[in-house]
Amino acid sequence: MVDMLADMIKIASDPASDRHEILDYVQSFTEQARMRNSLHGDPHVPALLAEYGQGGVVLAGHLDTPVVGDGWSFSQSQFTGGRMYGRGSADMKGTVVAMLQAAQDLVQRKVPVVLALTTDEETSMSGAIALSKTLALRRARAIVVGEPTGLRVGYAEKGVLDVAIETRGRAAHGAMPQLGENALTKLMRILRTLETFRGRVAHPELGSVTINVGTLNGGSRVNVVPSRAVAEVDVRFPPPYTVEELYREVEEHLKRIKTPFVMRRLVTFPSLQIDPNAEHVRIFKEISGSELAVLVHASEAVHYVTVNPRVVIYGAGDEDLSHQANEYVKMEAVVRASETYKRFAQRMSASRGG
Repeated sequence: MVDMLADMIKIASDPASDRHEILDYVQSFTEQARMRNSLHGDPHVPALLAEYGQGGVVLAGHLDTPVVGDGWSFSQSQFTGGRMYGRGSADMKGTVVAMLQAAQDLVQRKVPVVLALTTDEETSMSGAIALSKTLALRRARAIVVGEPTGLRVGYAEKGVLDVAIETRGRAAHGAMPQLGENALTKLMRILRTLETFRGRVAHPELGSVTINVGTLNGGSRVNVVPSRAVAEVDVRFPPPYTVEELYREVEEHLKRIKTPFVMRRLVTFPSLQIDPNAEHVRIFKEISGSELAVLVHASEAVHYVTVNPRVVIYGAGDEDLSHQANEYVKMEAVVRASETYKRFAQRMSASRGG
């Protein structure tokens, strides 16, 4: 497992990379494991479905990562102290290795299993949308989404509402600002109001809405009154909020100050709430010996649950290491995740046979 994870980390799979290289690596493994491969979705960022038998558990993950970034104290794929360092080690190439090894062993034991692996989870999730249309996911006994949960059983996660907020003004010479209307000043007023938004919904574990102003653009020169300004804002929200409800509440909150603006959606994902008492969650919790957990970020589970309610989230790695410098995963956690996947698939297959 150590060598396989090191190999996968060395293959760049960020948005600027050709995702076919990492996909080819995985396909070679699944072919050797005698699984039936098919590609789905956008050919530039394809999703892989590797199947053995029918009606088995689906092990779902993603192969793409953000860029490596700066600030690292360890080299990519450095293994020390039982930890594998590198971009994607925790989110989620370590877990993918666990899934691949589990699938190989299950095939040898003649237990049906499916691997659903995407290459654009960090951006559009179009691969998950394509895979959700397949019979393999719709008919699966259960779908395990391998996001980093610290080996806890995830059942809820926040949704995403990314918006662009734009204000307009009138250009003028910077020495005579009274002759213009400063779009940046208007936008700052809007953003100060946005900071006071709390939302009417809170979750007992996920908490309430969080807001992050990610980008701010406006103006062309220091001596020109800016006529246009735009901010991109990332809003995360708990269940049972819907995207529509939250968008409407944010818009109404901002309109109270009577400063004209235009708000448009950029990216949206619904929040997720799986019944923690559902049978498949209870079985997974029993097999893993783990507690329940929630995720503050969105995952592909939001697409899979629309076609199959038997979804659970579980993976090696810790959520707070994702996208960080010195990201790592403990190899003992990868091994434990792989064993848990195997035992869960066997249990669900046996219950189907009974």
